[in-house]
Amino acid sequence: MRRRTFLSTLTAAGIVTTFRPTIGAAQQRSSKLDLPSLLAVTEVPAISVSGMIRGKPVQHFAGVRAVSDRVPITPDTYFPAASLTKPVFAWAVRNLIRQGKLELTRPLQDYADLGLSGDARRITAEHVLTHSTGLPNWRFQLDKPLAAEFTPGSRWQYSGEGIFLLQRVVERIVGVPIGTYMKRTVLQPLGMTASTFAWSPELQAKAASGHDRRANALERSSVFYEQRNYGVITKADLQPESALYEQIVGAYEKAKAQPLPIAMSPNMAGSLWTTAVDYPKFLKAVLSDIPQRTPDYRARMRVNPKIAWSLGWGVDESFRRPSYFHWGDGPGFKNFAWVQPETRTALVFFTNGDHGQAAYSWAFRALVGADPASLAWI
Repeated sequence: MRRRTFLSTLTAAGIVTTFRPTIGAAQQRSSKLDLPSLLAVTEVPAISVSGMIRGKPVQHFAGVRAVSDRVPITPDTYFPAASLTKPVFAWAVRNLIRQGKLELTRPLQDYADLGLSGDARRITAEHVLTHSTGLPNWRFQLDKPLAAEFTPGSRWQYSGEGIFLLQRVVERIVGVPIGTYMKRTVLQPLGMTASTFAWSPELQAKAASGHDRRANALERSSVFYEQRNYGVITKADLQPESALYEQIVGAYEKAKAQPLPIAMSPNMAGSLWTTAVDYPKFLKAVLSDIPQRTPDYRARMRVNPKIAWSLGWGVDESFRRPSYFHWGDGPGFKNFAWVQPETRTALVFFTNGDHGQAAYSWAFRALVGADPASLAWI
C-alpha cells in the first residue's frame, strides 16, 4: 500500500485525534505527538500507547484495526502481546518460587521428563528467565534433539523453547492446565479480566489484524497461526485454555500435524491476547513490586555494556538508575513495554504492522523525552 493511499485511509476512518486521555487525566495534546502522520510515514495501520508517565495516566490511540474495514482502534481493541507474554509468565514463576514449590536453581529435568540430554539437563528456571539456557529461540523439526548450544548460564541467548519447557514444569507442579492456572493466579488477581492466553473466534471480532511493512494485510500473521492451533485443539473436543500439554500434543498427533512448541497455544512465550486497558495493570503491579523485591530485578546475565537480563525482564542501564523493558515481535505485530521506577513511568506500545518498531520507537522518544539503548538494540 502506497503512503498516500494509506494516509487517505486513515483520514477516511476519522483517525484525527492523537490523544485520548484516561478518566481523570488532563485534557491536553502533545505538539510532538502527531500519530496519524507517524503512521503514514511508517505505514503502520495503528498504534496504541497506554500506561503512565511520571505518575500521570496516559492513553494515545491512532489508526485502524485493519486497513480493509477502517474500524478505529479503541482502548478495548485486542492485540497479541507476543513476547510481552514472557514477563507475565515470569511473574507467576516467581510466585511459585516464593511459595517453595519451584527452586530457581534446580534443574527442570528433576521436575518432569522433558527429554533433555547433555548440558541441557542442567537448565534451571533461572537460566530460562535470564535467557541463558543455550537453547535456540525455536526449533522447526522434532526429529532433532533439543540441545544446548553452550553451557547453561555462561552467556545470553534468547529462547522461546526455554520458556515452553518451564511452562511444562509449572503445569506439572500446579496440576492444572497452564491457561487455567495463569488466569486464576495472575490475570484475575491483577484485574486483567479482558486478557486471555487462548485465542478464540469471539476475541477476533474485537481484535486488530496484522499487516506487513507496507500496510498490506498479512495472510500469515499471528492470527493465522492462532486460528490453526484453535482448529486442531477444538477438533479434538478440547478448549485451548483448559487443555493440558499432553492433551494438546495428542490433538496435534491426531490431526497428523507436528506438535512444535512454537505452533502450540497456550504458550507462555507468546500467546497472551490483551488490551490497552489490561496490560498497564500488570505494569503498574511491576512498578510497585520492584522496590519490594529488588533481588528479582537485578541484572543477572550481561548482554552488552548497556543491556542485561533479570528474572523475566531486560534491564536497560542507559540512565542513572536501571529501567526494565521487553518487546513483543510476532508476524504483523510489534510491541514494546517499558518500566522506569525512578520516574514512575510504565508504558506499553501495541502496533499492528511489521514496521511497528519504527513507530513505537519514535512515539517513545516523543513522549518520554529519552533515547534508551534498548530501542536501538532490539
